[in-house]
Amino acid sequence: MEDLNQPAEEGKEKVAANPLKKLVYSIPMSVEDKVVLEDMINKLSQEADIMLYIINDIPKRHQKPVLLGYKTMLQSVIAAVNDRLKNL
Repeated sequence: MEDLNQPAEEGKEKVAANPLKKLVYSIPMSVEDKVVLEDMINKLSQEADIMLYIINDIPKRHQKPVLLGYKTMLQSVIAAVNDRLKNL
C-alpha cells in the first residue's frame, strides 16, 4: 500500500474545495476563524480523497457496498446542511 498522506493525484474533492476556501476568505470574520475554516475544509477534502483511495484497494466485489455506505453517510451530512439552509 502506498503512503496515504500522499495520494497519487489531486482528487476532485480538492478542486471542489478551492472555491469554498476562496469564499471563506471573502467573508468578513476574524482571521483566526478563516484559518480554522480553511483547515477544516482541507481536512474534509483530504479525508474524502483518502477514503476513496482506501476503498479502491478493497477487492472489487466488496467496493460497492462500502461505497454505498459511504454515500449514505455523505447524504446524511448533505441533509443536515440542507436543514441548516432552510432555517436561514
